[in-house]
Amino acid sequence: MPHIELVPDRKLLKTNFDGYILSLEPVPMLTVDFSATNCPHRLKPNEQQYSYYHARLFGMQNHLVRDPWATGVCYYIDVTGMVQRVYYDNTLGRIRPLVAVFKLPFPTVDLAPDDDRYNCSLVFPSEQLCLLSDGCGTVRVLETGDRTAGREWKQQSAIRPRECELAEGMLPGGSILLDGRFLVQDGKRLLHFVLLQVEHNAMEKSKSLLHWITLEQQSTGSTWTLTVSRTLESAGYPRYCVLDYHATGVLVACDEPFRFRHDSNKPILPPEPEPVSVDPTEKPAWERFPFRWTQTLDEISVTFDKHPTVLYRVVTESPGGESDLKVFANDVLLIDGTQLYATIDHEQTVWAMDRNILEITLHKQATGALWPFLFPGGPDETGAPGEPDNPSPATDLPPATNLNAPLEACDFEGEQDTYYTLERLSCANHEVTHTVSLGSGPPLFTVALRAGLPASFALRHDVDACLWQLQPVPFGSDSYRFQHEGTLHAFGYVQASKRQQKYLNCPPGMEYAAICESHRSLYIYKANYGGAGLRNRTGPQVAIGQYQFVSLKDTGEVLGISCEDDVLMLLTEKALLALQITSA
Repeated sequence: MPHIELVPDRKLLKTNFDGYILSLEPVPMLTVDFSATNCPHRLKPNEQQYSYYHARLFGMQNHLVRDPWATGVCYYIDVTGMVQRVYYDNTLGRIRPLVAVFKLPFPTVDLAPDDDRYNCSLVFPSEQLCLLSDGCGTVRVLETGDRTAGREWKQQSAIRPRECELAEGMLPGGSILLDGRFLVQDGKRLLHFVLLQVEHNAMEKSKSLLHWITLEQQSTGSTWTLTVSRTLESAGYPRYCVLDYHATGVLVACDEPFRFRHDSNKPILPPEPEPVSVDPTEKPAWERFPFRWTQTLDEISVTFDKHPTVLYRVVTESPGGESDLKVFANDVLLIDGTQLYATIDHEQTVWAMDRNILEITLHKQATGALWPFLFPGGPDETGAPGEPDNPSPATDLPPATNLNAPLEACDFEGEQDTYYTLERLSCANHEVTHTVSLGSGPPLFTVALRAGLPASFALRHDVDACLWQLQPVPFGSDSYRFQHEGTLHAFGYVQASKRQQKYLNCPPGMEYAAICESHRSLYIYKANYGGAGLRNRTGPQVAIGQYQFVSLKDTGEVLGISCEDDVLMLLTEKALLALQITSA
């Protein structure tokens, strides 16, 4: 499996960048107040959608969608179902009146109590097509025509993937659109898009489901037909998800691996188990390499006496990046974390080795109860001095809690041990073909730098934030490469200091970056300070930028952001704001 290393272009880095200073220049702001009928449509999680993944999906969704094919144009959906076109006229320096381009019919009947409903979402797979999801299970293909003219959109097809025989594994209810791509291959007009659903169970860890749907159109203007449905699942939450140029693979950045669960075009073959030969006369591994273990109500202590002919090895992560525990002696597996009596907290597993002993300390996830054994068929517990080897559990101990209940992802959010990987999964063989190590931090945000290209992602590099763009490759090529397109100097540093951040974004020109909080506060960072450079008294010119703090009026929660080179648009509960950005 090829591993792609992200090596920044040194020409796009500034080693002498000295940070940002506050600019007191006011930022011109235009405000368009909403009426009762054209305010943004927005749903909040219901009582069944209480997991961390639901909170992130509902809370961080950007409801103001920028059109990469039309400069200064973005869209949102109002409470009546109208898709409203927002256009900032740069020549006039003002916002043109809102134009309703399509009426989304909301479902007239309520969904079943167990069916999840999500917010509406839309993506632009081409300059004349739009994909619109109503959040209740229907995805519409709309013909927009020339979107710079603001004409009315026409519906070509309404697809309900879950009701199609080819689609399996889709949950009842709706989904969120993440990406879409229009292609013409072998004379066929194909439309690919990816949907996101959250699978939540009160007794299990939440999962993310990605549904990769392929539509085909026989002729221009005819209806679209669902031809292929694929489903991927993961125990993590995707931070970046796009289809590659030829829609032969999907790229996903996550702290947990995604794997194919269903493909209507090609069956998914389970991995063949490796044959294991068992010698009935062979002693168990723990008898050949003995160890002792003791426990308290909170911890397990395992001790090995080292020998010159035995090499001990402790592994705390599986090859897929998942937390695990395996202890080997001369490559013989002694302790398997999946076979322990109950679940342990892998984040608090520690081990120490010196010349004489190897000691491993395991923290019980469910504290307050004694384990009757370490693992099935394993050695008995070693008693403390003066006590029998098998102490009986105290009768006054509290009852054991659910030992199989895992921790939620929010318990690990922000921890340094969390590791993110960008993987490309191929639809041809359902395998991971390329991987990119992202480190302990996820992508900061995504942005479409150029129309028709997959969205680029911003990744922290030291104190900076580098933007990476997937490069085009010929059809059928196995080579994949990301190019360093630009750098937001010191943005990774200032972003880490903002604890209430909601949206991060930058324009295609990367002349500035924005950090927007959910209420009232907005920070704008520019890499240059005015037209004249600053100079040290006895040294070279100083590379310094400026930042501007904007205190928003009481317009409610910020629900969306769209950045152009000369204007920054904000969608709030009560108004539409346009901040005019002056070039430094």
